[in-house]
Amino acid sequence: MTKPRLLLVDDDKNTLDGLIKILSRDGFPVSGVLSAYDALDLISRENFDIVLTDMKMPGMGGLSLIHEVRKRELPVAIVVITAYSSEKTAAEAAKCGADYYLKKPVNIEEMEFVIGKLWEKQQLIIQNSVVKEPLNERRKVSALNSSKVIRQSDKEEGQGMNKFR
Repeated sequence: MTKPRLLLVDDDKNTLDGLIKILSRDGFPVSGVLSAYDALDLISRENFDIVLTDMKMPGMGGLSLIHEVRKRELPVAIVVITAYSSEKTAAEAAKCGADYYLKKPVNIEEMEFVIGKLWEKQQLIIQNSVVKEPLNERRKVSALNSSKVIRQSDKEEGQGMNKFR
């Protein structure tokens, strides 16, 4: 199975470089940027399957980035990674549209597990939409044919009524 295209967003260059190195070594196509603004710029030019973003960053933070990505209605999963973890911040991230929440320091095995599960979910959604497309077309054709039959039946009934008048 192919691996998802990842975008990492973290204002800490060492953390960003380390995660890029590990994920690249593990076969993930990965890009990284140091700010949410750079992430939005890159997202407007390239497609990503999963965005992993730090929550606290100067300028635009991770929650604002999530809002902006969700406003664009992009089919991308979002994982928030933060050192400032609490139930409140996890709930905030979920309300903004994050699909998952990880605590720093990041456990690489856990992160790759989460990436895998989100990718599986996205693939199922895509497969489901591919299956639904022909079904929706068949339903449209079936509905169209049904309405023709009903109209024809109405005409025949109307003609039959005229015979008895």
